[in-house]
Amino acid sequence: MKLQILLISGGCVALLAFAPLVHADPAKAEDDCYSMAVHYTARGFAMSPTNTSGVATAGFVVKVMIPITKGLDYVILVGRDKFAKDVDLYVYDEDGQLILDDRRTDTRAGVKFRASYTGTVEAFVHMARAQGLAAYALLVGRRGIESAGAEPRSLGWEPTFQMGGSPAPAPQAPAATPPTRPKQP
Repeated sequence: MKLQILLISGGCVALLAFAPLVHADPAKAEDDCYSMAVHYTARGFAMSPTNTSGVATAGFVVKVMIPITKGLDYVILVGRDKFAKDVDLYVYDEDGQLILDDRRTDTRAGVKFRASYTGTVEAFVHMARAQGLAAYALLVGRRGIESAGAEPRSLGWEPTFQMGGSPAPAPQAPAATPPTRPKQP
């Protein structure tokens, strides 16, 4: 019985001692990110969530791969809750070269750039300082029109496949029988 009381008492003391270290409000981080996005949607950016949000302590880093299309403008925003004291953002190209970063000692982070190639970028979110456990959320916006020659990078695009043969139909003489279809595998 004494052991049980001792364990319960120890658990209560531990809970009270570490309660200030356990925070995080993911909903507030997402709300903060969306409030940042309002500024960019008013300027023609189409925003989309990345499904990248979570909780972190100071020193945590998460990598997000973002598809980009040459010639389009992109904005990457990182929202936070009140327990995140400094969030940094680094964006690298496919060759590992830094495109932009936001290392200000600020609770929010964001960068805006025009893509010089079609491919992907790596965005690193770094929780530089936090009060206990803090929450973050990431949004990506893009603006512009894809050129006709570029491969669209948006969701829902279906590639078209062509069978071999000449690109233009050859002139045909009138035939009495319809052409035969190739056998399907």
